[in-house]
Amino acid sequence: MAYVNERMSKEDWKECERIVAARRFRGGGGNRSWTIDRERNIWFKAYQIWTSREDGGEMFTEWDFYWKGIYVPAETMPVKIWLSDEGRSYDGHLKLSKIEIPKNALQHKSEILKELKAALKASFMGLGIYATKIACKVDLEYEGALV
Repeated sequence: MAYVNERMSKEDWKECERIVAARRFRGGGGNRSWTIDRERNIWFKAYQIWTSREDGGEMFTEWDFYWKGIYVPAETMPVKIWLSDEGRSYDGHLKLSKIEIPKNALQHKSEILKELKAALKASFMGLGIYATKIACKVDLEYEGALV
């Protein structure tokens, strides 16, 4: 099965909140849509978009990423986002500014990073069910290199 963008059921929402509530970088809300691959037990959703009061007011997005039974919170900052293919495609270069991979999953770091990039692409960089374009290309930068 591939990723799908969908609204979360009430049961899924409660389970998601149970998993992530104690591990988030900051408090706040979240949304009730996600990008999910049920067969592989992977889901991804934008949790919060923030604007820093430091560093010139840079924006960043906090993500809830659940990879095969492991919660991996992440944060990205846009380097550049634009429309291409005559406005039919979202293209983005994002910098992964923070990720918390638990010690018991560090041996899977490369796979987790690649799957995070795939989830970003499948979710149209977090727009998910609200995306209005037909395609998305994502470059994800981490520690100075592309994933």
